[in-house]
Amino acid sequence: MAQTVLRGRSDAMSRALTALRRATSTGQGALVVISGEPGIGKSAVMREIVEQASRTGFAVGSGKAEQGDQIAPGAPLLVSLRSGPQPLLPGDAFASLAPLYDKPLWLVDRISALLEEMALSTPVLVAIDDVQWADRLTRFALRVLPSRLAGSPVVWVLTSRWAPASPLQEVIAGTDDVTAITRISLGSLAPRDIDDLAWDRLGAEPSEQVRSLLDGVGGNPFWAVQVLEGLARRRERGEGIGDLCAELSVGVRDRLDGLSDQTAALVRLAAVWGRALDASDAGRMLGNLSEAHVGLLLREGLDNGLLGIADDDAFFPHELVREAVYTDITPRDRRALHRACARYLVGEGRPALAAATHYRASAVQDDEEAILALDQAARECLISMPQQAAELAQQAFALTSDTHPLWLVTGTRTVETLINVHREVRALAIADRLLATAGEPEVVARIELQACRALWCLGECVEMERRAGAALARAGVSIVSRAQLSSAQALAASRTEQAARAETMAHAALAEGRRIADEYSQRLAVVALIEAARNEGRHRLALDYFADLRRLSDTAYEAEEIRTLQHLDAYDDAEALLTKIREAQDDVDELRPSMLYAQMWQDHNLARFDAAEAGARTLLRLADETENYGFRLNARIVLAALATYRGENARATELLVPIEGDCQVSGADRSPRLRLMQGWMKASAGDLPGGLAILGPLLERAEDVRDPWPWSPPWMRILARIALDAGDQGLALKASHLADLAALRNPGVPTLDGTALHIRGLVADDPDLIADAVKTLRHSPRPLVLADALKDLGSTLLHHERSNDAVAALVEAAEIYQRIGAVSSGRVVSNLLRSEGIRGMRVSQPAPRPLTGWAALTPTELRVVELISEGYTNRAAAGELSVSTNTVNTHLRAVFRKLAVKSRVQLTIAWRNRSSDEVHPPGA
Repeated sequence: MAQTVLRGRSDAMSRALTALRRATSTGQGALVVISGEPGIGKSAVMREIVEQASRTGFAVGSGKAEQGDQIAPGAPLLVSLRSGPQPLLPGDAFASLAPLYDKPLWLVDRISALLEEMALSTPVLVAIDDVQWADRLTRFALRVLPSRLAGSPVVWVLTSRWAPASPLQEVIAGTDDVTAITRISLGSLAPRDIDDLAWDRLGAEPSEQVRSLLDGVGGNPFWAVQVLEGLARRRERGEGIGDLCAELSVGVRDRLDGLSDQTAALVRLAAVWGRALDASDAGRMLGNLSEAHVGLLLREGLDNGLLGIADDDAFFPHELVREAVYTDITPRDRRALHRACARYLVGEGRPALAAATHYRASAVQDDEEAILALDQAARECLISMPQQAAELAQQAFALTSDTHPLWLVTGTRTVETLINVHREVRALAIADRLLATAGEPEVVARIELQACRALWCLGECVEMERRAGAALARAGVSIVSRAQLSSAQALAASRTEQAARAETMAHAALAEGRRIADEYSQRLAVVALIEAARNEGRHRLALDYFADLRRLSDTAYEAEEIRTLQHLDAYDDAEALLTKIREAQDDVDELRPSMLYAQMWQDHNLARFDAAEAGARTLLRLADETENYGFRLNARIVLAALATYRGENARATELLVPIEGDCQVSGADRSPRLRLMQGWMKASAGDLPGGLAILGPLLERAEDVRDPWPWSPPWMRILARIALDAGDQGLALKASHLADLAALRNPGVPTLDGTALHIRGLVADDPDLIADAVKTLRHSPRPLVLADALKDLGSTLLHHERSNDAVAALVEAAEIYQRIGAVSSGRVVSNLLRSEGIRGMRVSQPAPRPLTGWAALTPTELRVVELISEGYTNRAAAGELSVSTNTVNTHLRAVFRKLAVKSRVQLTIAWRNRSSDEVHPPGA
């Protein structure tokens, strides 16, 4: 690969080009990150990398983040996909992205699929300059895409300034050991390199006096060039060297002073505009100048080294030039120019979001125009960039004093926006500020309704119920607000009151919502009924309410409806609903994370452990990418449970560590799920007193906890077993009571009926009761609950000296454990038989799956390997397997790790070699 030498950057180019060569030869993706201070040459190095890549057969695209584009979602990345005479994405492919702009996760999925498909025929390079200015959507995409495409020859080249919390660090943190990362930190040029620059610009070796002046630039190539160009201009004017340091600081101003008034105005406008300025926009803003006239002004700016021109857009040759021009404008004139830009954009019909930067820069306190514009911008980007929406809403509110007419309106919208992006604590703080000034009952009711939403998310249901009741007690509240507050109060009561009281409140709220035809209050009331039913383990009743909810919202609580079907052993119905949801999507990439969550539990409960693990790892990646604490908690709980089944107790405990901090941050520490897992882990590791210390209090107050966890059959059996092993008969009886209630409230569900019999038999040490449980559980679709009952039956029969029957039960349990991969319980069965001195009976132990090599792959992973080796893209393989592209990606990452390959090319070669060895084994 030929190499063009930049002054002082040969090592940086060598390392970058090595990454490109490696990607070409191995088919592995790569990430090249270039960092350094302003003016150090990052952009120049990136441009040379792009040029070299293009020459050597890469399909290339490049973009640049502009400081003024913080509110343009995904602009730098999207520009890179359509830049140049041969864009990475053709028009139709690029157009297919448009419907996904408000769905960041799906947009990234689609871009990943398109680049992966392109990389099958040619290596791809995507370069983005000045990532420190990138908007949130671009940063999210750059954090996710390099890892997702690590197995394809897609190289990412990113540049960024030094910063304590640089977006580059965010991007690197999103990668893992599968992604090859090349970090290039550009430092100051050596004196000899500065001498070479001087020779290039002056045509002669620099004198000692010039060298002395150049020493003052600290090795920064941009400032060195400015000094040399200043020197060249002085020579042209017949002047001496003079005070070049002074010229360096005022050089830009001198150039501006040398321009015509209109060109100087154009340059200042471009500096305030903040990104590439279209010539037609410039002409209209400068007094409806003709395109030809603007062209002359652009040429003057170009000739004086202040502007660059590309596709009729004006830009600055370097960000430092723009900063110098911007700083030279007086604060008053800057504000006026920003406001002019904002009004022009809005007047042209552009989104308020596009004008938000200018409104922020020109706003003063109680600036109504800016307040309304920022509020509108927040609403425009609420779906596509929720965190940006929250910041814009808070900025609008910060501009509003509590005496301004917009104070309550803006504040209420800000509270709503903050809740929508899960900043509940901040939302409550603003709500309380608003309530301190609000006097009108209807306004108070609306604010309190938003506060109730925040309190529900935080689990503060007592306060939620109190505030809703206080608002309802005010005279002058509209019937619609009353209905909605009543529904919110009923929802809070599902966590604070006895079920009968909560249900009465919810039914009354629902009736009122129907009377006035208000869908929101009806929806809240039905959710309250569902929560009250689930909290008491009344799964059949909850299912009836889901039918009501579906009439009000097609997708609300869909995942929880599937979970309710699972609790009722209706796994076929749950699978049908999951299939229907998948088929309703235009493609498998659009499967919502909530559906991945429901599918994960479906696979877990049916003991499809490999599928459950793949689903949990997929959900965990999506949760990490979107910072969704709830999904992260569930994914790690399933992974920890699977590790426990496999006897990997240390690994299980390790998996729980990250979510302990999450729960504290998100308020989920009030949920008992993490504590349940922690207690189980301790008991599984042999620390029964430690496990019981955690689980005992949870079990004691299980009926009063107003949470669905006590009604899960596996927890009932686990808690009873731990209590009995620890010698606490009282707690075991408590678990048995819960199991009996669950069966009573949901008659005819084999898992619940069998679990109730199972625990009752355990507590009574009655093998006949446990045998009845086994008969019932043979009709359950959950293999693990049957195997556990068989194991306990065998253990109890041994205790009653009925060895023959015991052995039959234990062997059957061991066979189920072996089939599903529950190594830990299988080991217990073998040890149990040996401890009883039973000889001549062999319980075959499953051969542990190795950690590496072909034997380490699951059947699904082998099928994925086969499809990929046949040329399927991840997207095509997902369609073939009826899973999401993200799930295929999860399988591939596991395959890469187990086979020690790093790309699709290496995987295909390994697969073909394996197939060849099977047909023609060595020595045959």
